[in-house]
Amino acid sequence: MRIFIKKILFPTLIFALTFILIAFYTKNNSQKPKDKKYIIKSYKNTIALYNNDEIVEIYDSIVLNTLPQNDIKKFNDGITVSTQAQAEKYLENFD
Repeated sequence: MRIFIKKILFPTLIFALTFILIAFYTKNNSQKPKDKKYIIKSYKNTIALYNNDEIVEIYDSIVLNTLPQNDIKKFNDGITVSTQAQAEKYLENFD
């Protein structure tokens, strides 16, 4: 009986548990809604608002080479915001 538990039952239970955990994890991750992330980033010599690598809006009134170096670096790296309204509020300081 001990051989049966050590060689068959225990590995089968470990396999089943692993399979259940993997199935549960993949199901939960696939059902989560994807968040809309907006990124304020440099575009040519201006600023653009991106959503999933797609340009939502270009802000021509902000010229990059007139800004301080630390601001230019921030825009080159990209600034993540939750909404378009939040992006516009952030950019009000640069007009």
